[in-house]
This record gives sequence, structure tokens and C-alpha cells, in this order.
Amino acid sequence: MFSNFTIFVVFLCISRHAYASESAKSTIDCTEYRSCTKCANETLCSWSLEHQNCVQQEELWGNMMVHVETDCPQFTVAKLSWLKDASYTYTLTVSNDKKDFMAYLRRVTIACSLQTGYFKGRVDQNDIKCDGIRRTQADFMLNKQMIFFYYVKFNNNSVILRLDNDSDYYVPHYNHECGVKRDDDCVTCSWTADGYINYFKRCSSANRCSGLYQFYDRRYAQNFTTTPTAAAAVPLQCANASVQSVEPISAPWTGGTVVRVTVKNHRILTEKKSVVVTVAGRECAGPKSVDNDTIACTVSPPPREEPKAVTGIAKGSIVVEYGPWQKFSIVSTFTFKLVKPRLTDVSPTCGPLSGGTPLTIAGEYLDTGNAVRVVVGNDTTCTAVVRSPDRISCLTGAVETPTDGVVKVVFDGGLSAQAANRQSFAYTGNPVLDASQPFAGIVSGGTAIPVRGRHFSCARNTTMVVHLHNGTVHRTGCQIHNDTFMVCRSPTLSVDDLPTRHVHTTTIAADNDDAEAILLGTLKLELDVGYDGGSIVKPRPGHGDPMPRYHLYADPVLDDFATDGLAITVIGRNLDWGYAQYQGDDTVVRLLVNDNLAVSTTCDVTSVDWHRIVCVPKSEVNLDAVIAVDVTFGVSFRRVVHRKPAGPVDDIQHPWTDGSTTVVVAVLAALLLCCACLVQSYGRKIRNRYNCGTPLFELQTPE
Repeated sequence: MFSNFTIFVVFLCISRHAYASESAKSTIDCTEYRSCTKCANETLCSWSLEHQNCVQQEELWGNMMVHVETDCPQFTVAKLSWLKDASYTYTLTVSNDKKDFMAYLRRVTIACSLQTGYFKGRVDQNDIKCDGIRRTQADFMLNKQMIFFYYVKFNNNSVILRLDNDSDYYVPHYNHECGVKRDDDCVTCSWTADGYINYFKRCSSANRCSGLYQFYDRRYAQNFTTTPTAAAAVPLQCANASVQSVEPISAPWTGGTVVRVTVKNHRILTEKKSVVVTVAGRECAGPKSVDNDTIACTVSPPPREEPKAVTGIAKGSIVVEYGPWQKFSIVSTFTFKLVKPRLTDVSPTCGPLSGGTPLTIAGEYLDTGNAVRVVVGNDTTCTAVVRSPDRISCLTGAVETPTDGVVKVVFDGGLSAQAANRQSFAYTGNPVLDASQPFAGIVSGGTAIPVRGRHFSCARNTTMVVHLHNGTVHRTGCQIHNDTFMVCRSPTLSVDDLPTRHVHTTTIAADNDDAEAILLGTLKLELDVGYDGGSIVKPRPGHGDPMPRYHLYADPVLDDFATDGLAITVIGRNLDWGYAQYQGDDTVVRLLVNDNLAVSTTCDVTSVDWHRIVCVPKSEVNLDAVIAVDVTFGVSFRRVVHRKPAGPVDDIQHPWTDGSTTVVVAVLAALLLCCACLVQSYGRKIRNRYNCGTPLFELQTPE
């Protein structure tokens, strides 16, 4: 048994289906379809063969109903060339007769309407034939070709036989034999619109049968009665006479853009005709035929009453009108736009004097018109390379002196647009280095090398190049900080590549404050300053000064560290390359305070010289508990220095046991010994002079 919930769900589904069906019925009007195939192609509609009309399915009557398109009978009209003074029989051949429609027609009366009167019709096997009709010379007084409207009625002239193709109602007649090429250089089409059927045919003078010829007929679709031809241009709806494309697809609203409109069979349509082109409601002046299918014209300026400040876009169809007599027009199925381009951003904002900088301009409607010219300042051209709706890319031209100017985009030589904030592009001088600045690094590389000069800020990348004596080249990157300062990194070198190899490996730190770092050699140095676009400049010092060389020093040697309770002093040599030359974080010291060296604290470096680094911990820490220090120079060189354990007294090397101190002490001792000897000798002489066994005071007593 179904539960109440299941019954409710089923009822809900049925209700929704019924509602959907009713909704679909309310939006479909079956009576609008006037042929079997169009009617039966609609799901809720069926075609009555007996009444030749389209009805909704609940209105069905009779047995001759077609519900699917494949059951519709097919009609073919034999449109052979009909000559004057020759009898012509209008014949419809019926195929795919699944509903026995022809059997029905045999039981009813058939009549044929042949333009000027009615003639009898009959069923002959699979054909519906009308009695023959003859045209005389009087019918061809105006043209060598005449087109007549024919159709069939049945059931006492009460029902019109509807054909799938409206053009089958129209039959051409000629006053002479034309052959199979009678429709060469002709455009023929039919369509139904607004309750009317329309038929249009036009042939050029190249047609050998009729020459230049034009025909148009318009009738009520309901009963085929004719209507007066309107004085306005006939809007054609023909696949063989249509606007196929336009170039460009938009134009600046100020006008002046040359537009090329492609119309199929334009050569046939335009012969002995004037042409008027309208784009988005604006006249396109001076239309000229470029080739068989193309019209070129220029978008006119806006009328005076149109506001100068346009914020949006105007869009509309392209209309090509052929006249001035028997006028007809063709309307595009796509739109054309009249727009106001807008610039939102320009990048980069500077580049070298030599030009070649790829400039990117962002905005809206930047692809409008045929061509653009990008201008920097007054007259410096930036050659456009790529254009899209929101972006223009161009390459800057060269200038002689530094300058800057607002970036403008000129569309089709008319409308000029620039960013709302008047963004500019600056041509800067080539980079120049300050004279007499050192360039140095260590063997392991990675240390900071400050570079000072001017005109750095526009560069996109800078590379420091060091040439070894064996021809090897080492390149490292640089980081630009501002227009006058950048920092490069020293290259990592191999000792085997160096011209001198006396790299000291002694680990005992010297105590000579005046000692200098060990210089291993000087090498050729270059800087490659690269710009957007790939141009590279090699800066040099100004005033003709020589290019500095790269000084290569031995790696730092770290021996020990000590503390006074407030700071840590790391002892070694060659310690002053990396920090002293660049006041940044190029020398980093971390204090390791536990056995596995996993816990550390940062120590701020306060001073560096040749043989010591002094730092103060950032946070409170027991310096006596520090068991090692982790020292990093630059980005490549790193060492961990462990605290040396305290040894026996005899093993301690005191300052006075040092060689130079010993010499000084020995000299001083010798001098003291000499002085003692002299004093002792002088004292003896005095005693010998005055000592005769009589006290001194006795010598001074009178007798």
C-alpha cells in the first residue's frame, strides 16, 4: 500500500506537469504556423490536412491529422521556363503521403488560382495539375521576365493548399528560351513577417535571360490577397542579400572612422542604385563599392544637438538602403557600437632614452576604430603592437634628452583619450655609477655589495657580472631600492679558479687591530641593467672615470667567542666584509643556549672589525649559558662557533707568553739589570771614598 506521503508526492508531480503543460500552451499560438512542417515541429501543435491549419491537440477533429514533422506530405513545383505563346500547366508533385492525402483530394473539387483567374485542377497519380494557361506578348511589354503568383484550392474553393516554401507560389515566365542559366546573376528570396508573405527577385544586367530586373510582391498570408506596396524601403530578409560582417565592429562616437560593410551579392543589388548606409543610427557618409561585396563609408560626426560628453555607448544595427526608386534595405542581425574609449592605467611609468620599452595601456573600448596612435608628450610615438578591448601594448620610441609627458591615445586620427589622472611616461637618463666606490666580496659569495649612482629606478632587473682570469663569467642578481641605490650579491667562486691560492686556514685569531683582510685578487666587473623590452645598458662612472674592479677576499675565519656578561664577542679574522660595507642585516648572529642547539635567540650586531664581531642579545639571556654562536654572512656563508672548554693552567696561553710580548719583557729586564749594576758600582765608590774607619760625623767635629 502506498503511504500518504507517497500519494502526496505523486499528486504533486502530476500537478506540476499539468501546470507546466498549461504554461506552455499559454505561450504557444499554434495558429501562427501556416505549413505542415512548421506546425508539427511544435510539440503541442498538430496540422490538419483537411483544413490546412495548425491547431492545439485538444482541438483535433477528423482523421487527417499530422502530429510529427516526418508525416507531413512534401510538395514540389516544376518551375520550367515558360515561354510566351506556350501552354503552361502548374503542377505540384506530392511525396511522403503517409496520411493518404491524395486519396482525399480525389474526392473533392480542386481549383487553381493563376494570377488573373481560376482554372480547374485534378489529381493525376501523385501530381496535382492545373489546366494549361497561355501568356501572350502583351504580358511581356515591360520586361522580358514576369513572375506570377499561383496556388491551389480544394473543397469548393474553401481551403488553400499550404506549401512549406513560400517561393513555390511564385513562377517566373520569359518571353524567350533561357535555358538552365536563367537565374544566373540573380538574387531570389521569400519570407513571412507580420502576417505577410514576401517575395523578392533581382537580376543584374549580366543575366542573359532578362537583363537588369527587379520584382517584389507582398500578400496577406491568410488569404493571399495583395497589399499596396509601401513607399518606404522594403526590409529584405534574405540569406542571399544580407549584411555578413562589418570592420571595425565599433567606432569612436566623434566619427571619422572608415567602416567596411560586407553585403552578400552587393554587386547585383547596387547596379543602377544609390546606396545609403546607417550605423547605430548615425549616417555613414560617402559610401563606395570597394569590390563585389564590400561598401566603404565614413562615420559622420554627431549632430550638434548631441551632447559633447558621452558617458555610455550607442548601439544599433547596420542598415544598407538601395534606392532611390523601388527602394529596399538590408538590416544586420548584429549591432554596431559608437563608443567613448577610456584610459584607466599606464605602466610602466618610465624607461630609457633609447626607447623600446613595452608600454601597456589599460582601459575600455580600446579596440574601437581601425587604428590607434599612442603619443607620449607632444610628438613621441609609441608604436602599437597588440590591441584588445581593454588593453593596448606599444613600444616607446627613442628620444635624445630626458623628458616626460602625458600618454594619449588617438583613435582613427580624431578622438584623443588620456587617463583621468593624466598619467605620464618619463624618459630617464642612462644609469651612472658614483666614482670611487668599492666592490668586494668573499670566496663563498652571497654577501651584499652596495651600488650607488643615479637613474636606477626604471630598470626592471640588474645583474652583476664578474669575469675570472680563465674566462669564466659569474652572474648574480641585484635589488634596486631607489633611483640612487641598489644592492647586489657577491658571486660564489671556486678557489681553483683564482689566480692566487694562498687562502689561509689558520684558526687562531690574531690580536692585531691594524691587520687587513686577505686580498686574493681583483677581477673585471660589469653591471647589466635591463629594461622592459629587453634593452640592456652597462653603467659606468661619470666624467670618464674607470670602471671599478671587483676585490675578492678570503672567507671569514671564526675561532672563539667570549662574553663580559652584557655582550658577546666573536673572535676571528677577515670578519669585516659583509657588514662594515653595507649597514643592513648582512651579518646575523644567533646565540645557541641548549645542548641540542635547537633553542636560539637573536643577537643584534653593534660593531664589526677585522677580527671581532660584537653583538647584544635582543632578549634577556644568561650569556654564560651560551654554548655556541651561529654566524651568517650574507646568504651563502654560515658557521657555528662552539665555546672552548677551560683547560689546565699550563695549557692556557697568556698574553705575556706571546712572542712579541716576550721580547719586550726580555728587553725591559735587561735594562733593569743594567741599571741595578750601575747603581751598585756607584755606591761602592762612595763608600771607598769616605769609609776610613771613622764615622762621618766625627770628621766634622773640631779639635
